[in-house]
Amino acid sequence: MIIESLKLHDFRNYEELTLAPHPGINILFGQNGSGKTNLLEAVHYCALGRSHRTSIDREVVRKGAAMAACGVQVRKSGLKVDVAVKLTPGESRKKQIFLDRKRADRISDMMGKLQCVIFSPEDLMLVKEGPSVRRRFLDMLLSQLSTGYFVALQQYNKALEQRNAILKEIKKGAHCDVAMLDAFEEAMARPCQTIVTMRHKVLEQVAACAAEKYRAISGREQEIFSMRYVCCLHSLEDIPGQVKAQLRKNRQEDMFRATTTFGIHREDIALTLSGREMKLFASQGQIRTAALSMKLAQLEVFRQQTGEAPILLLDDVMSELDMTRRTRLLEEISGVQTFITCTDESDLEGCRERRSYHVSMGENGSAAIKEISQGEQVHRTPVEITDPDFT
Repeated sequence: MIIESLKLHDFRNYEELTLAPHPGINILFGQNGSGKTNLLEAVHYCALGRSHRTSIDREVVRKGAAMAACGVQVRKSGLKVDVAVKLTPGESRKKQIFLDRKRADRISDMMGKLQCVIFSPEDLMLVKEGPSVRRRFLDMLLSQLSTGYFVALQQYNKALEQRNAILKEIKKGAHCDVAMLDAFEEAMARPCQTIVTMRHKVLEQVAACAAEKYRAISGREQEIFSMRYVCCLHSLEDIPGQVKAQLRKNRQEDMFRATTTFGIHREDIALTLSGREMKLFASQGQIRTAALSMKLAQLEVFRQQTGEAPILLLDDVMSELDMTRRTRLLEEISGVQTFITCTDESDLEGCRERRSYHVSMGENGSAAIKEISQGEQVHRTPVEITDPDFT
């Protein structure tokens, strides 16, 4: 999978940009705040229809502009596909997806068209923080692999939100509508068959791969990195039935707490190093290596499932790694189109198949990109995203 063209319009601090990236490693270097991460964010939007930095779409619209847009032309399995996202906070349709210049009906239609894995310093929270961060890691992976999973997760979350709204009203003194609770609990239970089964299966693959990546990057054979799915259920038999029974059992407590205390929205991934819980005992170096191993395992699972490597986005990661880990990381990502942000281009010394760009900010706050070096084995393809609705 290769991005042949990336185009931005009034996206963050970019007024207009068209970039034809290298099929190998693309280095974006410059001062902090110049706009390097904004390019990675645009790729993430084209893969998942959302930012990895904010849940508020209007934040990515350039100051003073009415709309923002980002688009990519991707070569995948020998075919080309255009993916574009248009954000118009002031209109009724705040977010629109375009596939091959045609407006898509649902965000789920874009899933799998472009697949990406992103790693940034904030991903250290995969180890340090609570279960929601690790669930998001798993959900992002599965949503890109399976439209069915993405739809099931949307259905579950919508029913969960409705059940919680009823519980809050009951807490305030409203009448308990048992039939309504039954309906929303049924709506929560049905998608769990897909969600739990797929989480269980894919995490086995990720865990096995992450253990290998950890050994390769750390160089420490004695350290065994493990990941385990902490499911909310006792077994994988009759998953919807188990969910409904437990939700009904918890109703009184949930009414008192005004929230749903059981469900797949409370699951976790247990991370251990040589049998010890990482959150409590791991060093900073071990945490960095574990988080990076999880991301590289995610990349490998994409490759195993689809036959192609996804796009890899590394945001200010090199400064977090020592030279040994940096070198081993570059070995691991060979053959993968990668976008790397850094403040110093010398962080990537020894990387041959690359193209370097200097990102700077002008006096008016707009970002500018200048190609510094083409690198080796450059294959330029003069492509343009020509969606008439793009601007």
